[in-house]
Amino acid sequence: MYGWVPEEHPNSDMAFQVDGVYYLTGIRWRDNEPSLRVQTDATPSAALVEARDLHLRFRIDVETPKRCVGRVERSSEGSTHVDCVSPSTRGRQCERCQIVDNVSAANMHQAHRKGRDSIDQRMAAYLSHPHRLYVAIFRDGSTKIGTTRGSNGGQRLVEQGAWFARYVAHVEDGFLVRELEDLVSESINLGQAVDTRKKFSGHLQAQTNSELQSTLEDLTPKVGQVLKTQNRDGWVPLDETWSNPMLDNAHWKDLVAYPAALTHGAHELTIHSMVGRLAACSRSGFEETFLLDIQPLLGRPLERGDFELDQLVLQESLF
Repeated sequence: MYGWVPEEHPNSDMAFQVDGVYYLTGIRWRDNEPSLRVQTDATPSAALVEARDLHLRFRIDVETPKRCVGRVERSSEGSTHVDCVSPSTRGRQCERCQIVDNVSAANMHQAHRKGRDSIDQRMAAYLSHPHRLYVAIFRDGSTKIGTTRGSNGGQRLVEQGAWFARYVAHVEDGFLVRELEDLVSESINLGQAVDTRKKFSGHLQAQTNSELQSTLEDLTPKVGQVLKTQNRDGWVPLDETWSNPMLDNAHWKDLVAYPAALTHGAHELTIHSMVGRLAACSRSGFEETFLLDIQPLLGRPLERGDFELDQLVLQESLF
């Protein structure tokens, strides 16, 4: 692997030396580029490793406990990832980090119902910033309404792995934007989340870009009609388009699902590109570009070494 550096400055040119076990604890997007958070017992504070063209060869260490992937804290400055060195006890987190994240998520998503004075004041400060409301579509054709903090949209869409999107409103804060999000969702039955399984299958059997854009073009005016019913201050309409930076990247064509579980065994992969938490990878000896979900690896103890790799058995398409 390459690029062992402090979190502020990911770089794939520096040597990354790890003896024994290491942990991937998350994915960070910045300037449309993904990096993986990496921890070791010797360096409990995570460092960032550039994901693009990153070579991984590892074996899942079933004898070592999984590591908590940490939590997110929010304040007026934005979101901050907090590392944790505790074993995971509930899913991918320790009990404390999961409780903190669950309370934070409840406060954030219910803030407009609870009221500014009824939630943690750090969360209230986080929400007291401009937000944007958007409509997004994924490669399988699934659509959603969503929100992102900041006047320029930030990295939310690229983190989620959307393929196309349209910003439809600039809103003065995170309280009002969630009111508008709920209104649109309830008025035209437009969901606020898309399951990762749909995102995954969409890359394997993608609708054409023109089909996706046509669906988004048909949906956006319906959202606009709902928003026009809101004769209130605090928001203005937007009509800005967004497309995923990987739109023309050749690695996202003719993908094959990685035919092995990442929860055990030994694997060798080179990550060439990422969309959200999904990665387009190659493996020595195979011509295919494999699609895999990074999340099953998060928090698992990964051991470096020249292990005998799990065999990959590719099934022929039935179509």
